[in-house]
This record gives sequence, C-alpha cells and structure tokens, in this order.
Amino acid sequence: QSPFKLTESTIIVGYGSGSIPEGSYEPVTLIWHLGFDVRHFFPQLENHRGTLSLCLEPEFNPVFNPETDVEFGISFGLKYRHPLTKTLSGYVLGSVGPHFITVKTKDQANGFIFFNTVGAGCSYFLTERSALSLEYRFRHMSNASIKEPNGGIDCHIGAMGYSLFFD
Repeated sequence: QSPFKLTESTIIVGYGSGSIPEGSYEPVTLIWHLGFDVRHFFPQLENHRGTLSLCLEPEFNPVFNPETDVEFGISFGLKYRHPLTKTLSGYVLGSVGPHFITVKTKDQANGFIFFNTVGAGCSYFLTERSALSLEYRFRHMSNASIKEPNGGIDCHIGAMGYSLFFD
C-alpha cells in the first residue's frame, strides 16, 4: 500500500487582483487541488482531530488584465484542516511550485516563474464526503532572480471550490 493516500479532490475557481506598472493584473484561477494523507509519516497525528495533507495543485489561469495572457504550472504544499462543527471546518495552506506566465510587464520577466501561495478558508460539508469551500489566497510570483527584471507580482485571490473526500 502506498504511503501517500489520496484523501481529497477539489475543483477551485477564483478571481485574483494585483497591480503591475501597466495597470491591474487580474487572473481567473482554475485549480485542481489533490490532497494526500501524511499521517503515515507522523504517527503522533493519528488521534488528532485535524488533518494534515500533502497538496498537489495543477492550475491553468487565464489573465484578462492588462491584456489577455495565461499562467500555468503546478504547486506542492501542505494543508491543515480542523473541524469546527459537524458540518463546518477551517483550513490553512501553503504551497510553492514552478509555473509559466505570458504577461509582459517592465517589473517582471515572463516565462518560467515560481508561485508562492498562503491561504485560509472554510468548508461546509454537504454530505460526509462532499463540501463547498470559500477561501482567500495571497500569491507572490517571481523567477528567483533567474533573469531580469524580477520585481515579482503579488495577487489577492478569492476562490470557491467543490470537494470530494475519500477514506
């Protein structure tokens, strides 16, 4: 049996807003969040009410301002979920990963780039194995000084998702 067991699959749609010298930067986020249980590696979490999962997030994001562009890539991170009531849970997450952007701005080179994301949200369980979520994410992207310019682009993102949970 694999030590990484898929426990969550979520489709996330959101809208982001940031600024670049050419105007506002507005991506629509389309993310597939996959969560893998890591309790196998941390036996002390076995009886803990919350869950810690390793996240894999492929994404493809159309950008509509300042012009039509695209972002795509994959992020890896951690998500901690804690039940608040029988039908409501809260979570925090953080991730990082390689991406590619086509936007042309004088403060950030386009092409290969890294996304760093932190976020928090809450889920309302419709059934024992499905939930609707609302979340906020803060995302910074830059190319780790691989090429110039490297001023970075920051975005505030509001998103909603639909999750399926597995044993």
